[in-house]
Amino acid sequence: MFKVNKNHKPLIFTILLQLVISFSFSQTNIDSLKIVTSSRAHDTLKFAAYNSIINFYWKSDLKQALAFSKINLSFALKKNIDKYIAIAYNNLSGTYYFMGDYQNANLYNFKTLNIRLKKQQDGTTVGSKKSIASTYNNIASIYLKLANYTKSIEYNLLALKIKEDINDSLGMARSYTNIGNVYEKINKRTLALKFQKQALELMLILNDGHGIGAAYNNIGNILLKENDYKNAKINFEKAIEIRKKIEDVEGLYTTYNNLGELNYELKNYVAAKKYFELAWEYFSESSDPYLRTSILINLGEIYKFVNQEKKAEEYLKIAIGIAQKNKMPEIEKAAYDALAGMYFNLRNFEKAYTNLRMYNDINDTIYKLANSKKTAELQALYDDAQKTNQIESLKKEKIESDLENSKKELEIQKQKSFKNLLLSGLVVLILLGFLLFNRFSIKSKLNKKLEFQNQQIAAKNNDITNSINYAKRIQDAILPSIKYVNNYIPDNFILYKPKDIVAGDFYWFERVNGISFIAAADCTGHGVPGAMVSVVCSNALNRAVFEFGITEPGLILDKTRELVLDTFSKSDEEVKDGMDISLIAIHETENGSNKREIKWAGANNPLWLIQNGELLEIKSHKQSVGVTINPTNFPTHNLDLSLGDTLYLFTDGFQDQFGGENAKKFKAAKFKDLLVSINMYSVQKQKQLIENCFQEWKGDLEQVDDICVIGIRL
Repeated sequence: MFKVNKNHKPLIFTILLQLVISFSFSQTNIDSLKIVTSSRAHDTLKFAAYNSIINFYWKSDLKQALAFSKINLSFALKKNIDKYIAIAYNNLSGTYYFMGDYQNANLYNFKTLNIRLKKQQDGTTVGSKKSIASTYNNIASIYLKLANYTKSIEYNLLALKIKEDINDSLGMARSYTNIGNVYEKINKRTLALKFQKQALELMLILNDGHGIGAAYNNIGNILLKENDYKNAKINFEKAIEIRKKIEDVEGLYTTYNNLGELNYELKNYVAAKKYFELAWEYFSESSDPYLRTSILINLGEIYKFVNQEKKAEEYLKIAIGIAQKNKMPEIEKAAYDALAGMYFNLRNFEKAYTNLRMYNDINDTIYKLANSKKTAELQALYDDAQKTNQIESLKKEKIESDLENSKKELEIQKQKSFKNLLLSGLVVLILLGFLLFNRFSIKSKLNKKLEFQNQQIAAKNNDITNSINYAKRIQDAILPSIKYVNNYIPDNFILYKPKDIVAGDFYWFERVNGISFIAAADCTGHGVPGAMVSVVCSNALNRAVFEFGITEPGLILDKTRELVLDTFSKSDEEVKDGMDISLIAIHETENGSNKREIKWAGANNPLWLIQNGELLEIKSHKQSVGVTINPTNFPTHNLDLSLGDTLYLFTDGFQDQFGGENAKKFKAAKFKDLLVSINMYSVQKQKQLIENCFQEWKGDLEQVDDICVIGIRL
């Protein structure tokens, strides 16, 4: 069964500008606020209006909330005020949180944190200690959603330390609650109970009704898991009493759900059904996918016991769909488990087996991947990749050897049978019958052995493919969305064709302080090894820009090399992997200007630009971002370009592709001619023509490398 722990809205909701502006959130007032954002009002007033609009749409229309969050971020970046930027990132994180997109929510949480930790000239940080603590809380809450419990506790403790330093009693109480929730998740109930009781003590002193109700509810949950049903019920009833008194409707229905679970455990199924249906009636329209799926699974479980199997099946399948969409494996696993049990009881063994297999597949994935950073996970795979391949090769060789030995044994047995057939009449007939039977038995055993070994190979291949597909999901997470790039560079195309499921090539885009950074990068290798290096390098680029605040392309590559080498230096083995890259920074210019300020740096990859039909090449620095003999700093090239000029960033995959009549490489010269010949077309048409040319050139030959080509028309 699943509990609903909706005790406090994340602090994402509470860190807004402390301005003397008060709006009741009606549609009429929202329309008025929109007028403020498009007027000549003071920037502070506009920013406050954006925040109020986003807060309103969080509760009513998340698509609108996302749109205004992005507009707000663009406004903040344009004004280049760190405090505004941090709050805008925070709002965007909150929007993604409500949408159930926890990966993007934490991405923007960390961007918020980087800004708030930034030092000002007077030595203070941009963000107050309280706002920094709230960001730690937000990060921790999302790690909890992602089942990364170690990280959740780590960031909750960071928040708690700050709150203790500034004597924020309410904040301390909420941190105790959060830490208690994490310990409950990992079944360390003694610690969970200790922190929840600490939270209750503080909330009672502060007379915080919402906090008191939440604490009683949480303590009830822990006691329920400890099978202390009597005291669990007492705490749930106290929570209900408090929540009714302060009209905390959401909290009240949360406790109803937990009372449903209590009655389920006591086998009072009719009462459990009543409470679960009450909870679903309230939370069915919630935008929080965890809330909805948790109650759906509870309903599915209870409908099994009151002979409403069709309803149980319907609700559990809806839960699976939501869980798959929002990448919530624990929820998905629980739903498959419930379905398997139901079908088994109905004697529908085929469906029971299918759902049990889905349960086991997800369970295996969770055990393999839980509680570890995705980046660290890929790096660990990288360290073991070659060893794993060798082991699999040895296993395969052993299987083939066993099969060959079995065939030889069969052949020897045949020869013995033939000799025995030369014996006299009756003996021959008796032995023939025996040997035929023996031969059939051996062959049957060999076939079974062969079938079993083939199943092992298929299962192993399936495991490897599943791991690679999961790695693809991780790598896809580091790639910016095309829509995000288009917001700031509307006239562009990105042609990205991995050779395998995952790639060593990647494209990178960020927007900071009115500067758009975009790059085409090629990491050592392709496939899984290349993908692992790409995650390390992408992370280093992000840190160079956001953590260290570097905006010069050459200096970004210098810092990225330093960070990449530092990451690989932690290995006992010498790692010589690195990255070739072409990186540009497009500075925002005033409307009406025909000129564009562009800065560029390249590591082994050049920049091509076409002006007035002529292709010009800016040479790259001949060293990679990685281990280099006698390394030197990457230079930054300053370019003053005009509207209509076209820039091309690319990796070497396109030029190195074999094809044509003689199966030769495409090469740089032919690639230049292609770009010049299609330059008069729109960038989207160019992308299609480049892709068509590649397919025609490659023909039936295999793609030899990853491909990444970026075109930008100014």
